[in-house]
Amino acid sequence: MVTVETTKDILFVLEDCTLCKFIELVTKFLPLPPKIIKSKKPEKEILEYSPTKTYPILKSGDDFFTGALPIVKYLIKTSKDISDGVELDVRKILLGRNLKEEAKIDTWTNFIFSSLLPITTEIEAQLYGKKKFNSLVFDEALKDLMEVLETVNEQLTLSTFLTSNNIQLSDLLLVAALFRCYNDVLTQDKVNKIPNVIRMFKFVTHMKNVTDLFGEATPCKKQKAPQPYVEPKQEKEEEQQKDGDKKGKKDKKKKK
Repeated sequence: MVTVETTKDILFVLEDCTLCKFIELVTKFLPLPPKIIKSKKPEKEILEYSPTKTYPILKSGDDFFTGALPIVKYLIKTSKDISDGVELDVRKILLGRNLKEEAKIDTWTNFIFSSLLPITTEIEAQLYGKKKFNSLVFDEALKDLMEVLETVNEQLTLSTFLTSNNIQLSDLLLVAALFRCYNDVLTQDKVNKIPNVIRMFKFVTHMKNVTDLFGEATPCKKQKAPQPYVEPKQEKEEEQQKDGDKKGKKDKKKKK
C-alpha cells in the first residue's frame, strides 16, 4: 500500500514506460529531485489521485499532475540551485535562456512527441511481445523511423545538440525515445545514414546521469528478434469469461 500523505514532491512512474524514463532522466539534472516511486503496473489507489486516471503522476503538496511535459516543466521551473553563492537557474539551461530558444526547444520536443515516439512505441511493442508481431507493420515503422531520424540528422549538421550548444529538454527526450531502438534495430547500415544523430546520442548516453538510468547503449549488430506475444492476464480472463457465458447459453438451449 502506497501512502501519499506528505508535502514532498513525489513522482509515481511505471518501470516499463519510455515517458516515465524521460521524466526520471530530467530529474537527474535537478538539484532537488522528487521522491520517485516505481511500480510494474498502475496501482488503483494512486490512480484515484490522478486527474486523468493515467501515469505518470506527480504529487506536489496537495496537487496532482499528469502528462510527461507538464510534469517536467513544472519540476524544472520550480527548481533552482545555489552553488558557491551563485544561483544557477536550471530552467534557463533545460528550457532555454530566452523566448526564441524556448520556442526552438518546444519545436523539437513537439516533433519528437508527435513524429518519433509513436514509431518507437510501435517498434518496441512489436519486439517485446506487447503486440502480435506483424512484419508489414514493423517494416513500415522502421522505414518511418529512418525518415524521422534523417530530419533530426539534418538539424544536427551544424550543432552539437538540437537547439544550442548545451543539453536541453528536447535532447533528453530524443535520447529517451531512441534508446531501445538504438540497441535493438539501428544496425550499422542504418547508423551510417544518420551520423549526426548517433554522434549526439553517444555523447549524451556516455554521461553518468544517463547510464545510471538506462544502462549502457550497445551498438546493434543484428536486429532483435521479436518476443512471443503474451496475452494480458485481464484480457485472457475476460475472454475465458465470454467463452464460459457462450457455453452456458448453449447448454441451456440444449436442455430446452
